[in-house]
Amino acid sequence: MSKTAIAKADSRSIASVRRRFEPAAKRAIREVYTVRAGDLSGRFSVRSGLGEEGEYLSLNASTKKLPLIGFGGRWGGRKTAGATAGIQVGMRKVYTSAFIARIGGQRRMVVRQFSRDATVPSGRDGRRKLRTLTGASAFQMVMGEGEVVASRLAREMNMYRSTELIRQLALARKRKR
Repeated sequence: MSKTAIAKADSRSIASVRRRFEPAAKRAIREVYTVRAGDLSGRFSVRSGLGEEGEYLSLNASTKKLPLIGFGGRWGGRKTAGATAGIQVGMRKVYTSAFIARIGGQRRMVVRQFSRDATVPSGRDGRRKLRTLTGASAFQMVMGEGEVVASRLAREMNMYRSTELIRQLALARKRKR
């Protein structure tokens, strides 16, 4: 087999891995975090290039935090202690005094901010100052606790790259005949 055929098979295998990188990252994140795949769209970019040690692929994740409502945020009404959300699978948390409101046409989990000039004894502002509660960013989810998601994703992509390279080389051999 010629060097050009090997190089072509290699570049095709990298293109296949590049296509699969973002969906694999979303799958790996959703095994640990309770976020919808749609909320993660547009939060990743896959880059490839040529470095000192050869070709590389990198997954760049956004550092902008996702709204907490995207992590299964719920509110039971005014009589409850607050709104709940579960950032990680199976771990719901109550956010005291938080509620769900429509802000700028989107549902958000918010909490009233404390103010020095508030007229109520609790110190919370009655109507004006709302603070949107946020969860983790895509970057924080990938690099999370102990880099579990990142190492699993790297292993999966390396494994896929090796099997895809073998498949592309076999196809190149068939084309030669």
